[in-house]
Amino acid sequence: MSQLQNLILTLSKASPQAVYTPKQLSDHEPKSIFDYLYIETAIEKRYKELLGEYRDSKVIIFLCGSSGDGKSAIIGQNQKYYGKYYDVHIDATHSFKPDQSAVDALNEKFSSYKQGNKPLVVGINIGILLNFAREGSNEHEDICHAIRDYISHGTSSHDVMFINFEDYSKFEMVHDHITSSFIHQLIDKVTAPIDSNPFYKTFQEDQHNSILGTVHKNFQLLQLEAIKNSIVELLVTVHLKYDQFLTTRSLLDFFYTLLAGPELLVHTLFDDTANAIIENIRKEDPCLLRTTKLDTFILERKSNKTDTELNAFIDQFNAIFTVPILSLNNPHLLVRVFYLFRNDTYATNYHQQFKEEFQDQTTHDFIELLYAHEQYNEKPILDFYDKLEKAILAYANKQLPTLSAEGLITLSEINNYALCTSVEFDPDLEAIKRHTKHHIHSFPCYLQVNDQPLETIEISLSMYKLIHAINDGYRPNKHDRNTIVIFEEILERIINFAKDTNKLIIVHNEQIYEFKDTAGKLKVKSHAR
Repeated sequence: MSQLQNLILTLSKASPQAVYTPKQLSDHEPKSIFDYLYIETAIEKRYKELLGEYRDSKVIIFLCGSSGDGKSAIIGQNQKYYGKYYDVHIDATHSFKPDQSAVDALNEKFSSYKQGNKPLVVGINIGILLNFAREGSNEHEDICHAIRDYISHGTSSHDVMFINFEDYSKFEMVHDHITSSFIHQLIDKVTAPIDSNPFYKTFQEDQHNSILGTVHKNFQLLQLEAIKNSIVELLVTVHLKYDQFLTTRSLLDFFYTLLAGPELLVHTLFDDTANAIIENIRKEDPCLLRTTKLDTFILERKSNKTDTELNAFIDQFNAIFTVPILSLNNPHLLVRVFYLFRNDTYATNYHQQFKEEFQDQTTHDFIELLYAHEQYNEKPILDFYDKLEKAILAYANKQLPTLSAEGLITLSEINNYALCTSVEFDPDLEAIKRHTKHHIHSFPCYLQVNDQPLETIEISLSMYKLIHAINDGYRPNKHDRNTIVIFEEILERIINFAKDTNKLIIVHNEQIYEFKDTAGKLKVKSHAR
């Protein structure tokens, strides 16, 4: 095993160094690879602000997050400067006695805190925080109450404060696209061609000793800006599409999987079955796309058709690697490389002819709509509400689709009779303008039905895609269950508003019967559709 392979193993979630332990807080402990990889984030800056502000106060600071987010690492990085001012409970997920639960350990810690004179820092999982709010000792009802208040309203009290990783996204909107400076920095830490980078240093030492394998090819591939950018874009995509959970630990394990092989990174990225993140990235494999241009390319490669331009591209691409990467007889590898380099110029730029084949237009439009809400660009927002109205009517009137064109919505159906009413949809533009808490997962939908505001709806990418699909004639099935339940809840609220009207319409055998209550008198009008 090469030196680089040995070092890359430390990135694995199975590595003993993957979990930050209390022993690593000691100044006498040897520095680990994670001291080099460490990146100061916005949440750590906020944590340090609180430590500086409250070091002489009797407060509890909860640093909340999921396993692998980096709670222990943040606490550990700052113990050298603030340890003498604060007591620390670095891992509230566990107790440190065989007969003690995590909740019991917290009860004991809070009792000690109340008897002492130092402030307390607690690194805690959200699940354990919820458990303590329910099961904590009566002696600490004040702390339980503060936790319940935070969970319900997101507020901190003057003596119990909360910093939550969920409030500090790893992604950010930059102009009209989503990226992650944190993930970019993390990849750069691993691949930067500088002497202070232990990964690059061992890569060079292996090269000097003529030790070259797949791990070295993968390291060179991951150094390429096009590959880095595409990987970040894929992580954004799976985060939006599939709610992929991304922690610092899971990202490092992901990089380990890509680098360690045994396949080339370009294949592992779309083929690996053991890594949780790649399980979702596999759904974005460009080789799954069925387009005329891509299918023709693959067939031509399998039939050994001569392509001098492709040969020139492969020769120039391979020139930067110690061992060649691309070959003519591996069309799937070529397609994946074309995909990963689609947004960059490279070699002869042969790959650029396939760029449009890889475009996910709906996801692109959703991101642009997120940006439109952030900047308040009215036109795309109004366009979205038109599409939403069309989808609501199409779904409500799926048995009588012609009603949608007449602005009617079906309330119920029985024995070939449909009870309907007219509905007016309008966006609440003032509420949209007032909304300031933007994030990348969804945008709020402020819809008015017959001049009455509907409860705010969060439109996620999956909901946005469903709206588009319904407008294109698709009718949801059991695989859309999670998203369609939300859509049906929206429809139910709209129907409840629509029922509160003085005008009802019955449709039967191509005949429309209108019932209107005017000044206490019922008027009936009948006409053919």
